[in-house]
Parts: sequence; C-alpha cells; structure tokens
Amino acid sequence: MTVIYSNFRDIDTKYAHIIWENIPDATIIEITPEMIDSYEEIVNKAISEEDNTLVLFGHGTAHGLLFPDLNRGIYLVHDENAKLIHAKNVIGLWCYASSFGIRHIELKGFYTSMYISNEQEAAENSIFNISQETITRSQMVFLSRINELLVN
Repeated sequence: MTVIYSNFRDIDTKYAHIIWENIPDATIIEITPEMIDSYEEIVNKAISEEDNTLVLFGHGTAHGLLFPDLNRGIYLVHDENAKLIHAKNVIGLWCYASSFGIRHIELKGFYTSMYISNEQEAAENSIFNISQETITRSQMVFLSRINELLVN
C-alpha cells in the first residue's frame, strides 16, 4: 500500500496518520509545501509503482489532489498522471474526490467528498453550533474506519 499524503499542516489534514496506523508495510509519501522542486517526480514514481492499494489524501477539487500550497494552484494527482495509476484499489480522500473518481471510472476504488473538518466548513454547509472538538472527533472516527478497512 502506498499513501500520497498532501500535508497542508492544517486542522483538516492533521490526523492523516490514523489512516496508516498498524499497517507496517505502508509506504507513506508525504508531500509538504517545501517540496515544490521535487514533488512531481516523487508522486509520479510512487503512483506508477504501486500495484495493490493507492491512498490519496489531502485537499483537492474535481480535477485532482492539490499540492499543499493553494497559492500555487498545482495538482499532485490530475488527469494526466492519473494515466500512470494501475493499482487494483484507489482510495481518494479529499473534497470532490468522488467527482474525480467518476471521471476516471477506470480507476477502481473508493472516492469520497471528504468530511466536515473545521467550523468554517461546517457553517458553509449550514451546520451551526458545533464545536471544533466535535468535528475533530468525527474526523478521527472517519479516518479510523478507513484504517480498519485497509487493515482488514
């Protein structure tokens, strides 16, 4: 299993490690904002070498998984390099990943539209009077369930 983790270093992606806990053979490819000069080669190599399960986690749009610096407008996984993916299972965990998965029907797997991960996002989705603590707890449960599925 390979995990491409777009680490924005925010509350939304803070608990990503829960996904791969207790999975000793997981290869974690953590992309940080400082990796602007090397991310493309690293990501393309990782997605092209994984045969079994590929997990893609971070922020994104219907066009793909974003590089962890929104000001750059760069995608780590996008329409072009998606052609390199041949893993049996692809798990896309970012906002609008489900739209990406629909467009790339050849990439079998599970794609989510993510989850509410901060109070501002909750308000944008007409969810009011909910604390960040409650949101974080729900996020951790969601990621734990993903981990259980991967372990089993």
